[in-house]
Amino acid sequence: MSARAPWRCCAPARSHIYANPRIHFAHQAKHTLARPVRKPVARQEKKPAAHNEIINPPRSTRPPLLVNPSREQFESYWKYLFEVGKGYVTFYKEGLKATLANRKLVKAKIERTPKDDLPSIWNPKFVPKTFSRADWVLLWRNRHDLVRLPIFGLMVVIIGEFTPLVVMLFDGLVPYTCRIPSQVLHSQERAETRRVLVFNEFDARYPGGVFDPKLSPYAARNHVLRTLYLSGDMWETLRIVPPGMWQIKGKLRLAFLEGDDKNLIKDGGPMDLVNEELRIACAERGINILGKSETELRGWLSDWLRLTAAEDGIERRRRMTVLLLTRYVDLFTGRIKC
Repeated sequence: MSARAPWRCCAPARSHIYANPRIHFAHQAKHTLARPVRKPVARQEKKPAAHNEIINPPRSTRPPLLVNPSREQFESYWKYLFEVGKGYVTFYKEGLKATLANRKLVKAKIERTPKDDLPSIWNPKFVPKTFSRADWVLLWRNRHDLVRLPIFGLMVVIIGEFTPLVVMLFDGLVPYTCRIPSQVLHSQERAETRRVLVFNEFDARYPGGVFDPKLSPYAARNHVLRTLYLSGDMWETLRIVPPGMWQIKGKLRLAFLEGDDKNLIKDGGPMDLVNEELRIACAERGINILGKSETELRGWLSDWLRLTAAEDGIERRRRMTVLLLTRYVDLFTGRIKC
């Protein structure tokens, strides 16, 4: 017998229908009036999952909402363009304000941190024990934004409404909080396209992959810089990686990821990340995110954390490098794909 009950077994039982319609309706009315009157019950809406503030950095570390008017609202095309420009200027102002607000948050956290547990730019690998994952990400993003704040702020003052046309050419000069949605999407598309080309070159040159005897530390570092989209479009066009870039960008990215991995595991894991932070975390580790579902990304990030977990710092960085040098990471599950 099937485990599923036939549909008629689940159907409501029919009331007896009398031959005489008067008797039928009288019987039906009798039972209807005898029923107790039910009071309407207020429908309770399902509450969204609680936001984990320990693992997710403040909303101000991401770009604000960009609001642009629709074309149908204006008869004049030039008036429409003017209003769109005003929307972009407002967006950039809000982004710059967010950077300064984040600076205050970092300063307040530093003041509450014991002296022997303070982060240092001279020792980026040091992860303060009193820092949560949200504190760690806030610190690093704000450092990134403050360095770019003077030049970008001057650009907004001088260029104004035309800033969106210029920033596309100078992606590295824009703080995280001031990146418009199309800029973020375009940057991610370029990163994923480049990643495919770089891995094709790597596989052709080093058939043995990570364990190829011809693979030198210098070549491995250049590969990581290019796959993580750290070397920039100009250097990629020139087909060279300038000396010192690994010290400036490569080591810092690995130091950030090392601390981020520790705190992600400590503070709740990928399941507690909001969707925006989940996608950012995957992109920072060289995992493609375009067209991928939230479930896939959580699984791949979980695999990354499991495969890089090690007590020794040197061993942890070695494992991270192996993953970044591998197109299909199938050491155990084969689920992280490039």
